[in-house]
Amino acid sequence: MIDATERARIVRSPPRLLVVAIVAACTVLGIVYFVKGMSDIGRVAGSNAALSYADRDIAGGNGIILDQQAAYEARAIIPRDGKYRVVTGSALVNPTSLTLLFVDAWFRYFLMPRRPAANAPWVICYGCDVSKLGGTYTVRWRDDSGISIGALR
Repeated sequence: MIDATERARIVRSPPRLLVVAIVAACTVLGIVYFVKGMSDIGRVAGSNAALSYADRDIAGGNGIILDQQAAYEARAIIPRDGKYRVVTGSALVNPTSLTLLFVDAWFRYFLMPRRPAANAPWVICYGCDVSKLGGTYTVRWRDDSGISIGALR
C-alpha cells in the first residue's frame, strides 16, 4: 500500500507535471483559436454571400480564364456529347500567368460531360491562329480578348 507521502511524491514528479502543463497549454491554445475562428466566421460568411453565382460556379477558374462569359458560351454551344479541344496562342490579350498553362485543364473540368479530343470539331480558341486549325473555322462566339468558340468543317 502507498502511503500519503509516496503518493504526493508520485503526483508531483517532473514527468507528470510536464504532461499536465502541456495539456493545459494545448487546452488554452485550442480555446483561443476556437474563439478567434468563431469571431471570424461571420466575416467569411459575408464574403461568400457577396459572391455572384458566376464567381461561385467558376471559382478558382477566375485566376485562369479571362472571360467568364466564354466559359458559359462554350457550355451552351458545345453539345453535351460533343468533343472539343482548347487551342492556345499568342494573340490572347492580357493573359494571366496561369492562363496558357492551365486553361485546357480548367475547361476539362468545367465542360463535363463533354470530352476533350485532339481532333475534335469544336474548338475553344484562346488567342490561337485559326489558320493552323486544319479546316474551315466557323466562329459561333467571340470576345475582345482573342477568345473564340467555333466549329471546324
